Amino acid sequence: MGETWTTRDLPVLRAIVEIYEETGQAMHPRPIEAATGLAAEDVQAALRALNLEDPPFVTKMQRYSSGHIALIGAPTGHARRAVGAWPTAESIADRLVEALDEAADREPDEERKGFLRKA
Repeated sequence: MGETWTTRDLPVLRAIVEIYEETGQAMHPRPIEAATGLAAEDVQAALRALNLEDPPFVTKMQRYSSGHIALIGAPTGHARRAVGAWPTAESIADRLVEALDEAADREPDEERKGFLRKA
């Protein structure tokens, strides 16, 4: 079996977060299919995989007795961090380092430049 995170699961999760941001409501799979360009069966496979994540990516997934996921709830903070909509500790640290590097590049005083580089 090949890797599915970048080609199937992450695009579906990204669509869930984006659609929820736009509507503020639970959604059916069809808007996710349209947003990702994935076939219905691929979206269903991604939703099943995402539903198994702990901590959860969405607050609720409602299924029919057939197992088909019919309604997807609100994305959690875990989902928002996974798609980059909310920062992680690592992304905040990366931005801080980048800002210090940029400040050092602009600093004309060599001593202050050195302090910025050390930080």
